[in-house]
Amino acid sequence: MKQSRVVSSTAACDTPHKMRHAARTGATARSTILALVAATAVLGGLVGGGSTATAGRLDTVTIVASPYEPVALAFYADARGFFRKYGIQANVKVFEPGPAIAATLASGEASFAASDIGGLLNGKSRGAPLKLVAGSGLYTPKAPTAVLVAAPGRRVATARDLVGKRIGVDRVGSIAYVALLKWLKAGGVRAEDVQLVFYPFPDMIGPLTRGDVDAGVLPEPWLSQAKQQGATLAARIFGTVCSDACLMTLWMARSDVDPSLAARFRNAIQDAAVWANRKENVPAIDRILSQRTQLPPSVIRDMTHSKFATRLRLHRAQPWIEAYREFDLIPATFTTPDLVK
Repeated sequence: MKQSRVVSSTAACDTPHKMRHAARTGATARSTILALVAATAVLGGLVGGGSTATAGRLDTVTIVASPYEPVALAFYADARGFFRKYGIQANVKVFEPGPAIAATLASGEASFAASDIGGLLNGKSRGAPLKLVAGSGLYTPKAPTAVLVAAPGRRVATARDLVGKRIGVDRVGSIAYVALLKWLKAGGVRAEDVQLVFYPFPDMIGPLTRGDVDAGVLPEPWLSQAKQQGATLAARIFGTVCSDACLMTLWMARSDVDPSLAARFRNAIQDAAVWANRKENVPAIDRILSQRTQLPPSVIRDMTHSKFATRLRLHRAQPWIEAYREFDLIPATFTTPDLVK
């Protein structure tokens, strides 16, 4: 208190010249502080985890995606500038779904790739150096984007209707394969009671619509293509795994991916997910899909659009881990934290 009184008394005796000098000094100090605050904010944005990168500095990154909408976030992030926002110059390559996608990561030909969650579960449980870096398409019970369809003219109401029949699925160990087995089991039908035949999704439409198979599991956009050719809904089989929204597709990288790059990639994908989930953006989404996937406009118009994960929440992977354990496709000790290691 004594020091305060001395300072006030001295200030009262200052000459006008000293007062003007103090005002100028104070203004300069305030300007300096404001400049430092602004600089700190900018630096914080540059070094903060997953934030935007330095203006003008872009890391060229190869990204592999399949030509179907549950993994189309890379197309949206590229087209709408979200990758560039986070300092990434994206080189997006289109691969058909299958083992070749994981191989591009393992070889270093790509930094990030899309997969269904089964691809990562199978790889991680067998020691593949892969990790989950971002979510993608969600299964939502009210608007499923993958179902079991019946061939034209075939009636399938229950699992028992398919005993002894041929069912098309993409591959052993995929989420379509696991969802089918779980739905059959829930209906009292064993895998041995049906004939499973394997086709990549694009190749399944012909055998299905010709009646060479009695039913098949298809995601969008092949689901809409098959329905346009007479296939009909048989069952929403993914609901036997996911009673609520759960993770269907995801983005993965090598386990040794640079953490800063992975964070920037995840933020770009999540920004794209927020954008793609808005109904008013459907016309722009359709244009991007038409350009990037070469799907017929009629298919894009008719198909059910995906809902996307806007944050990486591991509990949405848990139903799949439990289902894969149930059919002995992954070890019983596998847990959700293993996905991000």
